Amino acid sequence: MPKDFIHFFGTTGNKDIFFKNIREAGGLYFHVDDTKIIIDPGVNTFYKYIHTYEEKIDGIILSHIHIDHSNDLNIFVELMTNGGEEKQGTLLLPKQVIDEKVLFPYLKEFPEHLEIINANTEYKIKDIEITSSIEHRHGIENYGFKLKTKEHIIGLVTDTAYFPELLASYKGCDILIMNVPYHIQDKPNPKHLDVRDTEEFIKAIQPEKVVLTHFNCNILNSNPSLLAEELSKKYDINVIVAEDNMILEL
Repeated sequence: MPKDFIHFFGTTGNKDIFFKNIREAGGLYFHVDDTKIIIDPGVNTFYKYIHTYEEKIDGIILSHIHIDHSNDLNIFVELMTNGGEEKQGTLLLPKQVIDEKVLFPYLKEFPEHLEIINANTEYKIKDIEITSSIEHRHGIENYGFKLKTKEHIIGLVTDTAYFPELLASYKGCDILIMNVPYHIQDKPNPKHLDVRDTEEFIKAIQPEKVVLTHFNCNILNSNPSLLAEELSKKYDINVIVAEDNMILEL
């Protein structure tokens, strides 16, 4: 295993794809600068984590309450704190997670730090500086993040419709991880990004690397690997299609 990496446990949040076992669900494991963070622990993230890693996690970040992002939240809080026996770790989450009891109330006292995410605010988990984005447009409270390491600034663009004000939140990122379920958006009131929106990010941010993930049938039926190749050539950057259980070395 490389020293610094991001593990993509799964690459879809779409129930049709997951239920039909076309692609796997799951969150991200961020292992950088000796800091270990679980991000958006959706369905099966916990199972995959405990069968792959033995180390303790330092923090958990949740972007929003949808089940494909939050399903395994509570069990990860238990894991991080040894069932509440050790008051340790940092939990970052939107206020809606507390209000709607997506986080079980008894777990609120378990982490050493529980912080409510607000827009454009700085946080820290061990050695990693984290800045929340402007609130995304997804029908519920939802944020993306910039994670600053010793070597990189990594942007995580979670579920959202596109709007131009988004771009400022991700300025300075050399790596962008983007949830892009659509090749061409086919909803009258979109809540997700498509490939044209991705191009707006590439032009404005000019990252060195873009990782596309969180697919549904719309983009999978359009050969995302070919789309990524076309974007790579057009903008002279490295565009990658995430695969289930992919390890992205940093």
